[in-house]
Amino acid sequence: MPYPQGSSTPKGKRTQTSIASFFSTPQAKRTAQAIEERDSQDELLDQVGAVVGDDLLADIVQAESALATPQKAARHKRKAADMEVDDAEGSAAAEEPADPPSDDDNDDDYNPAASRRANGRRRAVSDSDTGTDTDTDMRDELSPTAARRGAAPRKPAGGGRGGAGPKTPSLARLRYSSAGSSGSSVGTPLALGLASPLVPSLSRAGSSSDSAPLLQRMQSQAATPSDAKRARATAFAKKNEERYAWLEGVRDAQQLRPDEVGYDPRTLYIPAGAWKQFSPFEKQYWEIKSQHWDTVVFFKKGKFYELYENDATIAHQEFDLKLTDRVNMRMAGVPESSFDHWVAQFLAKGHKVARVDQMESRLAKEMRERGSAAKKGDNLVVRELTGILTAGTLVDPSLLTQDLATYCMAIVEATNDGSDGSAAVSSFGVAFVDTSTAQFHLCTVRDDDADRSGLETLLVQVNPREVVYVRGGAGPGRRAAAAAGLAPSALTRGASTVDVDLSGPDAWDGMAGISQGTWRTLKCTCGPSTEWVALAPRREFWDVPATKHEIGQGGYFGSDGWPAALQRAAEHEPLALTAVGGLLSYLRSLKLDADLASLGNFAPYAPMQHGTALVLDGPTVANLDIFTVAAEDGGAAPAAAAAAGGAPGTLFALVNNARTPFGRRLLSRWTCHPLQHAAAINARLDAVEFFLGDYDARVALGDALAGLPDLERGLSRIHSGRCRVHDFLAVLDGLDAVGALADRLRQTPGDRLPKRICALLAALPALDGVLGEFRAAFDAQVAASEGRLLPFPGGDPPYDESLAALAALDAWLEQHLRETRAKLGCASIVYKSMGKEHYQLEMPATVR
Repeated sequence: MPYPQGSSTPKGKRTQTSIASFFSTPQAKRTAQAIEERDSQDELLDQVGAVVGDDLLADIVQAESALATPQKAARHKRKAADMEVDDAEGSAAAEEPADPPSDDDNDDDYNPAASRRANGRRRAVSDSDTGTDTDTDMRDELSPTAARRGAAPRKPAGGGRGGAGPKTPSLARLRYSSAGSSGSSVGTPLALGLASPLVPSLSRAGSSSDSAPLLQRMQSQAATPSDAKRARATAFAKKNEERYAWLEGVRDAQQLRPDEVGYDPRTLYIPAGAWKQFSPFEKQYWEIKSQHWDTVVFFKKGKFYELYENDATIAHQEFDLKLTDRVNMRMAGVPESSFDHWVAQFLAKGHKVARVDQMESRLAKEMRERGSAAKKGDNLVVRELTGILTAGTLVDPSLLTQDLATYCMAIVEATNDGSDGSAAVSSFGVAFVDTSTAQFHLCTVRDDDADRSGLETLLVQVNPREVVYVRGGAGPGRRAAAAAGLAPSALTRGASTVDVDLSGPDAWDGMAGISQGTWRTLKCTCGPSTEWVALAPRREFWDVPATKHEIGQGGYFGSDGWPAALQRAAEHEPLALTAVGGLLSYLRSLKLDADLASLGNFAPYAPMQHGTALVLDGPTVANLDIFTVAAEDGGAAPAAAAAAGGAPGTLFALVNNARTPFGRRLLSRWTCHPLQHAAAINARLDAVEFFLGDYDARVALGDALAGLPDLERGLSRIHSGRCRVHDFLAVLDGLDAVGALADRLRQTPGDRLPKRICALLAALPALDGVLGEFRAAFDAQVAASEGRLLPFPGGDPPYDESLAALAALDAWLEQHLRETRAKLGCASIVYKSMGKEHYQLEMPATVR
């Protein structure tokens, strides 16, 4: 119907016109055609599924292979060869990704092809490792590389690349083109060539129950990028299960299983064949990890710390860190900036943490590789183990969660066999250290009774967080073996000292291990969170000769000589010196021995050695509720409550009003070691009475102490060279405050000051001169604002020499620039930095 001149088209008519115009476009025609073909395909698949069985499908696949043209066969042969090359160990991928993932440190240890191969090496361990669907989904999560590329992976042949499994009937291989569907049967599978020339797809609107088995067979094939990735992962998983088969049955370096006596959980056996298959980076990693199998290794790469294999699984399961793949290994990572946070989390879960750092920069690596004949990939960034962190040996203030001391203890036992007619008794050598303050203590418990009352008392007083002992006697290994029902011959396999009699000739120096009664006392007295570390006798837990030799070779004390406590132990207490040897050996494995021992803070454990205090045995400490409160069932609360400052209702919690962290530690020792002599008790009470009677002195003392940092721990950090600038300045300010407080107390008339306070003031060294030298050595304002120490001229001779050398280099460069300008007759020549290349001469193109 014609519309009046000048009138607009009605809205409804405009809509109809627009729809008609849309369906007349080429894109709309293609869409409609695709919908029609999909519907036809669904109908076709239902028909094929109703008449074609599995046997016939297999025949169809064979017929397709027979009907293939020579060109098609050659093309398939080339694809198979490419896949075999891609499957080869250490080979590059046949296709490089369009946008390859960047390596954090531009190291040669990253191979994108190897990363893709690792996608399906083994089934990734998830929170629930049951069910095929869960495993397949996890493999999808572990393989982000193909998704990032946005490229479809190769189609697997026979269920996987290079796989030798049975060929599944493949109606999924319906890769048709419009040319193939226009009547040509070349390239069209026989099953659909007999029925219809349509272009089918694996997507379908619906399915009938009769064709469900067929569709399941079709959907199991890799017709989409996700399906192809799953098929590839399955194929690689089978191959890499053989590559890492040695991880299934873990053995230590002596090839002992975990249920065998003498098993060392710190080491891992890797077969020689596995080493040959490793890439250079894998070798670098497993050389460290195989010596610290029970430790979570944080491996530095660029700006991240990465965890691999079992460590990555722990990070994923316990902390939900993203699990991915890298150089044939499962991998999880954390940023370098959050390292302390994650280390604290792992330590809280009871794990040990090893830190592996890069010992050179990328520029240093490239300079080292210049002129090297090594092929690409062999030269890696140098990495070394820089420290191992355990709950009982923490020194970093950011990881310490309490003010009270945390001890690591070493113990040895020697038994008198009673051959002289006396009863058989045990003696113990004990050494322990508070690593946060580098304070060592050592003592000997002589001729303890059958109940180990002396050892129990010591354990209750110290409450160690880690206990180091000699492997060979009783302990976790023997208990595990007995529980497993191993024969006596199996108990001695691989370790010559496992069944050594503690009363035999090898037991006089403590190298035969600990007895069953001692082990029972240790387990019943120490807290449930105590870590147990067994060291091999003599080789790892040093005896007296080895201890003397290693202390001398270590050069811990320089020209100052041995501390008096160690010298006395070497002359009169061999068991105590042996315990010191075991403790130093363990600290050396943690990279802590030089930092701690060189401070020289070795002292005998006075309450057990000189009788200066009452000895409170374990039952007495528990019954008096000094650090723990007795539970309703008659037991006692965990001893670890004392480490938190004393549980509510305990004696220590009641009297703990100390203003400083080191004051709380001292009060803890005083509480469990009450004074024995009346003169010492009265001297302490006189000091308390003086401050109670002098209000001004009490207020000044409280204000001065409240602002002090933890001087004990700070001084230990400064001595080890691992102190932050902020902490260093805080220690200097704290020492200034101590000096000012001492000067104020010295102004008090001498007849009013108690003898105890006078003795303390006399023992305090003069700090003004030393602190003045430090203050005059660097710019305090720059240190406080920028966090760096900038020495004043003349304050640090080595620094002054470095500045002079740099000034000489600058002068030479300027002279060289002037000479070059004069020689070439161009005044516009300047120095430029081109990436990593500095001081490059830039000149106009006209200069010849």
